[in-house]
Amino acid sequence: MRISAKLTLGMIAGIVAILAISSYLTVNREIQLFETDMARDHETFAQAVASSMARVWRVDGRAHALGLLEQLDAGEGAVHVRFVPKDGTASDPRIDHAALQRVRHGGASLHDKREGPDPKLYSYAAVHLGDETPGVLEISESLKPRDAYVRSTVLRAALTAICLGLVCAALTFALGSSIVGRPVRALVEQARRIGAGDLGIRLDLRQHDEIAELGREMNAMSSKLSDANARLVAETAARVHALSQLRHAERLVTVGKLASGIAHELGTPLNVVSGRAKMISQNPAADDAVRNNARIVMEQSERMAQIIRQLLDFARAGKPNKTLVDLRHLAASTLSLLRPIADKRRVTLRFEASEPVSEVVADAAQLQQVVTNLVVNAVQASPEDSSVEVGLRAAPAPAGPGAGAGGQTRGFVCITVSDHGAGMGSEILERVFEPFFTTKDVGEGTGLGLAVAYGIVQEHGGFITVESKLDEGSRFEVYLPLPDPPP
Repeated sequence: MRISAKLTLGMIAGIVAILAISSYLTVNREIQLFETDMARDHETFAQAVASSMARVWRVDGRAHALGLLEQLDAGEGAVHVRFVPKDGTASDPRIDHAALQRVRHGGASLHDKREGPDPKLYSYAAVHLGDETPGVLEISESLKPRDAYVRSTVLRAALTAICLGLVCAALTFALGSSIVGRPVRALVEQARRIGAGDLGIRLDLRQHDEIAELGREMNAMSSKLSDANARLVAETAARVHALSQLRHAERLVTVGKLASGIAHELGTPLNVVSGRAKMISQNPAADDAVRNNARIVMEQSERMAQIIRQLLDFARAGKPNKTLVDLRHLAASTLSLLRPIADKRRVTLRFEASEPVSEVVADAAQLQQVVTNLVVNAVQASPEDSSVEVGLRAAPAPAGPGAGAGGQTRGFVCITVSDHGAGMGSEILERVFEPFFTTKDVGEGTGLGLAVAYGIVQEHGGFITVESKLDEGSRFEVYLPLPDPPP
């Protein structure tokens, strides 16, 4: 049942109970007053009639007095008068005859009420003729007017209770709906929305009571839950990313061990093949076709040896030889070495260093390999008559995946390599640092360049981020930690 209906029913029940008690007490009081007035009127009337009857009796005799009394009783009124001789009985056999005898002997008047289908009030007064009391006067009056008055009083009280109950019910229902019903429904809807996970809606209860206070507390709870949910989503995303990085690192370790074994096992046979092919290509006794085939074998062997060297670099187990490296000089010299490759593909290399601080503690050869791999990939991904931009700047520790790698909280130096090629989709971006994963044609790439760069940067306490959009190009950023300040 609704709160407003409960309040309405409770209010009606209370009002009806109060009016019923009040009406009951009022009716009883009015009945008592009515009967008291009737008894007083009977006593006054009886004394007057008894006095008159006694005078007529003394002057004109008993018969004339009783005739006068019969004439007085012959009217159509509600009051009837009868003479009861001292040896006679009252009209109502239930009258206490002992009390009636006391009235006959000069006692006080007697009043008796009899209920039933025809309720009446009987009053008795003695008729005195000097020292003699020949009988008593019996005055009877119907109590039906009293009952009619009681019925009308009860009816008025009932109508008043009904009208007052309806008015109070309407007011209670209206006030209950506006003050309690609608705010409680709003609270219920808000609780349902919170249970369904919708934490963005806030209640606006324009009241100054406990319900409004509950609404404000529910709004505060929604805000706290929303903040906690946002933190949970961020922490979940960070954990998922950390798990992905851990799996990626495990794959790199496994692939590195496999690559090291394969490179070691294939290195010696490839040297033998390359040496034999070189001897055949330089043998003057061999014809041109043989020497040409030997030269092809030698070139492919050298290409395979280069791949094996990349594998060995990827799987290296030794620690880097770190010194203080000037990144500005390292980037400029690397671009100078790569410029012929870029010119051959009609791609322009641009370098810009926006910050004077560009020294880090690192292995110069390994960092040069990182820059070389990123720039070569950018050149190969760029269309003709485009450019590859290489930038160098100081950067704070960024927020997001990969931030703070190696436990760094100080600043970083950022090396940026951007191209204007076809870009990469989300599926490729997820695998871009996996070893042996490449989108290049067969013979153009081994899929190890970015994996090697990723490993080198991690060993130096940094990290690599990548941004790419289809048809807009890609942007790689290498973050390397600045050296600790001198004590």
